[in-house]
Amino acid sequence: MSSGALLFLLAYALGFAAAIPVGGSQIEVAKRAIAGESLAAGLVVLGSVSSDLVYGVIALFGIARFMERPGVLAGFDVGGAVLLWVLGFATLRARHRAHPLGQAPALAGAGRAYVTGFLLAFSNPPMILTWLLGVALAKHLGLASPFVASGRAPFIAGGVLGLGSYLGLLAVVLHRIKHFIPPAAFGKVYLWLGIALWALSFYFVYGAVQYFIFQR
Repeated sequence: MSSGALLFLLAYALGFAAAIPVGGSQIEVAKRAIAGESLAAGLVVLGSVSSDLVYGVIALFGIARFMERPGVLAGFDVGGAVLLWVLGFATLRARHRAHPLGQAPALAGAGRAYVTGFLLAFSNPPMILTWLLGVALAKHLGLASPFVASGRAPFIAGGVLGLGSYLGLLAVVLHRIKHFIPPAAFGKVYLWLGIALWALSFYFVYGAVQYFIFQR
């Protein structure tokens, strides 16, 4: 098997694994999938994948230094916190009018879903570090020594596809099992998803506070 194919498979596995921890994108995909908004959930996945592609290019083609500036990272932290607050508030409001599973309008929110997925993922610049750690692992395994330009494209493609595969699988599974969730549980599902989004926002708040207190 060629080194390019091995790099692709390694990056795919790493991307799939990196998408497993619960974050804003996963919660937004879950919320839309269990509400029967399969297209909107897919667009959230596509938006998140697009953001990951951008960060992959930034990390692997040598322009990551700009993203490493403390002021830039603090700006992303503030933006990420605000975005999660808005989504959390909208989710908590929706719990009072949540449809029984599978009875929500199929295209509800689809127009904003892509942008939401992109911004949720893009508000997390440490994703660059994930890419760089993947490169370090590839070098350790002897697959990227040196890491020539011809190997970067399949590595980015594999990582992006791995991320998208997990999020897509999450959406499909939740969409298929939604009928087994009692209709009365809808409000509680939205309540806990909204709380989870607000809880995640404090990760970004912490980063911003660290900068404004210790870095300025």
